[in-house]
Amino acid sequence: MNLELMFNILLNLINEMTVMITVIAILVSSLDYFKEVVVDEKFTYKNQIIMIIIFGTFSIFGSYSGTKLESGAIANLRDIGPLVAGLLGGPVIGFGAGLIGGIVRYFGGGFTALPCAIATISAGLIGGLFYNFNDKKFIGPQKAILIAVLVELYHMGITLILAKPFSEALEVVKILIIPMIFSNSMGVGIFSVIIGSLIQDKQKIKHLEEELENIASEEKI
Repeated sequence: MNLELMFNILLNLINEMTVMITVIAILVSSLDYFKEVVVDEKFTYKNQIIMIIIFGTFSIFGSYSGTKLESGAIANLRDIGPLVAGLLGGPVIGFGAGLIGGIVRYFGGGFTALPCAIATISAGLIGGLFYNFNDKKFIGPQKAILIAVLVELYHMGITLILAKPFSEALEVVKILIIPMIFSNSMGVGIFSVIIGSLIQDKQKIKHLEEELENIASEEKI
């Protein structure tokens, strides 16, 4: 096991994750489409399509900004976009974003193309299912991080099952398992904190508005 290679991959993924999360945070805090879905829970067709396209684009970025190994496999952050999309908006948005990232990865080729594509699509669905299980609300940072870890373990597992030859797949997993689990779960965790803060701020504003309305009603009486 090449520890120096693993460390370099981890550093590269963290740098890429920082860029991705910064852009996502700016979009979430500034675009009404995100606020309507995440905070107000307004799932119009337009909002859903826009979120699918945006998070699908992040999935593509997470794939091709990654570090390519000699075997052709890519150390990547591809699953962050679909997983976050699912955790924010449910299975439809998660699946849509995962489908975009997964199809692009599949046609990118390589002996890990199929398992990577399946894993990315699954990441969106898994995030969406946990969203539904949580009464269609965002699940929170700690659980989101745990889900991200499980998704990446699943990613590694399906790579071992489907990628051939097995010996090469095993070498890829040995190199990528720690950097990808750490960086993807960290990215999802940071984003979850941002979303949680946004939701709390919105709830405080809503509570304050209700109190002001009650005070105004009492004064009229």
